[in-house]
Amino acid sequence: MHSPANSSSPETRKPTDADRFVGQKVRQARRELGLTQEALATLLGITFQQVQKYESGQTRLSAGRLRSVAIAVRKPIDYFYEPFVIATPASGLAEKEARIRELRRDGKRLIDRIEDDRSLRAAIHILSALDKSP
Repeated sequence: MHSPANSSSPETRKPTDADRFVGQKVRQARRELGLTQEALATLLGITFQQVQKYESGQTRLSAGRLRSVAIAVRKPIDYFYEPFVIATPASGLAEKEARIRELRRDGKRLIDRIEDDRSLRAAIHILSALDKSP
């Protein structure tokens, strides 16, 4: 039995602004080519009612289906997404710190894989020399 939280019924998942935007772009691209909903549905191997649901945003397009739609209407995938800006910290300090943490993890993992004394001493010697550099 499915729990309500995992259900995908219309009551549990309302269309989002993103779903509606993608649907509008599907409609626009279809019309630019002069296709009816029925014609697009035939190209996709689905019913025209499903095309209606995609265009209204009632049904979310999966990545695979969006790829099929993009091919059918001859548009690149990014055509279907509204532009957005990802805010970055003005100083970039947080990003730099995250990269340093990741590099440290990688370095520790690599050192842990060294099994012979000579190689381990060489690695420590190199790291010590870097630690002393300006």
